[in-house]
Amino acid sequence: MLFVAGGIGITPIAPMVRAAARSGVDWHLLYTGRTRASMPFLDSLGSPSRITVHADDEHGVPTDLLARAAPGGAVYACGPPPMLDAVRAAFPASPATALHVERFSPPPVVGGRPFRLVLARSGAVLDVPADRTALDVVREVRPDVAYSCRQGFCGTCRIGEHLLCTDRPAGDRLVLDL
Repeated sequence: MLFVAGGIGITPIAPMVRAAARSGVDWHLLYTGRTRASMPFLDSLGSPSRITVHADDEHGVPTDLLARAAPGGAVYACGPPPMLDAVRAAFPASPATALHVERFSPPPVVGGRPFRLVLARSGAVLDVPADRTALDVVREVRPDVAYSCRQGFCGTCRIGEHLLCTDRPAGDRLVLDL
């Protein structure tokens, strides 16, 4: 099992590392950050022989994030979007067979189509451009709308079956009970 954490991405990875250590699973952690001083929990992660610390100011930006991936094993990653993109890009060539990623921000909108969003309770009609999420547009008129994806939790912005931070309608219009 390989854990890859970038900066504050260590927050959800650290308990996984501790659980792997307690259960006797073979694991390794690659912990990256801009500087050692900016990397929380360095002294409380467990066995130094199972941890590779890669500080960018000492070694440059890491290029082979999945070098320690085990054949048939799983990779668990959390960190900034560029690091997660690099992990995803490298994964098909790795010997690992499962990839689990946690984000602290929604993925960027790629290939989105513009649509109209109708807030049923107020009757407001909002135009959501191709490159923005419904959550971004809704927050402009309803800053109190619940969301927590930018704090590392997912699902808070769900309205019915729709996640405001990532989902887009099949057509050109979406009506939400909001």
